[in-house]
Amino acid sequence: EELDALRSFYGEDLLSSNPTKDDGAGPSVAVDGPWRIRVAKRIVLEVHLPSTYPSSGTPTPILQAPQWALDEGRRSDLLAELEEMHMPDMEVAIMWAEHCRAELDAGIDDDENDCAADNDGDDDGTAANQEGVDNDPSQKHANTASRTFIPPSSKHGQPIRHFDASVMEESNRRPIHRGQPFHPPKSGPSELMLAHVASVESMDHVNWVLAELLFNDKKVAKATHNMIAYRFYDKARGCMVSDNDDDGEKGSGAKLAALLEMSDTMDCIVVVSRWYGGIHLGPSRFKHIACTARDALAESGLIGGGK
Repeated sequence: EELDALRSFYGEDLLSSNPTKDDGAGPSVAVDGPWRIRVAKRIVLEVHLPSTYPSSGTPTPILQAPQWALDEGRRSDLLAELEEMHMPDMEVAIMWAEHCRAELDAGIDDDENDCAADNDGDDDGTAANQEGVDNDPSQKHANTASRTFIPPSSKHGQPIRHFDASVMEESNRRPIHRGQPFHPPKSGPSELMLAHVASVESMDHVNWVLAELLFNDKKVAKATHNMIAYRFYDKARGCMVSDNDDDGEKGSGAKLAALLEMSDTMDCIVVVSRWYGGIHLGPSRFKHIACTARDALAESGLIGGGK
């Protein structure tokens, strides 16, 4: 599943596991790795997988790049950061690659690159025309206009989320109310549900709240599911805007949307995070999700129970 996600997300930037054996029919990527991802101009991340990955064992990251493109100090620091990000039972390839892209996003001045390429050629044992590190300017990634959230695992069906950088502007900031954590009865010891709610009046507000939780709350970022529903009146367009997102927990978003509608809650977003505890709860989980959301809405005063 993780390899399928890599193919879908990176396309041509997912390179052959063994470029020396390419047959011209396109990149051949081995399930057991190494997985090679172009993360910047002339820089490739290799992810070497232990046989027990992802349940245990730590993958080994390697950054291939000529010396002028990535000096040893920066390379060592970046590799150390990647290793610190890994946790048992976590799929790391996309998260590592996006972290590398974000850190290397400032890039290297093209003129400096061209000059260094002319002078250094095959510096540090890495050929200038090696696959994945060519001179094509179209391969240079500039992510300054967006931020990407990568779920810690692909096995729960959570989507990769992209946010325009403008969403995080201070003008979109909203106070977020954190509800009380709830441990469902007859669930696993680590099962937990928690709701966050906020008043919103635009999609920029909605996206700010979601981005704030995913990027700045480490516990929420690692949740099994972050289920969403929002409902507000768009004054500029003169219409009601509402939607929901299951985040891999099929049917949960609709339950939250129904709660907002039935309680006539307006100008609001609710995000319910669930950390799966290992025991299937069946249909009762939807009742717990809705109750967790309603309690937080009531505490915040956004529906009648809290007024």
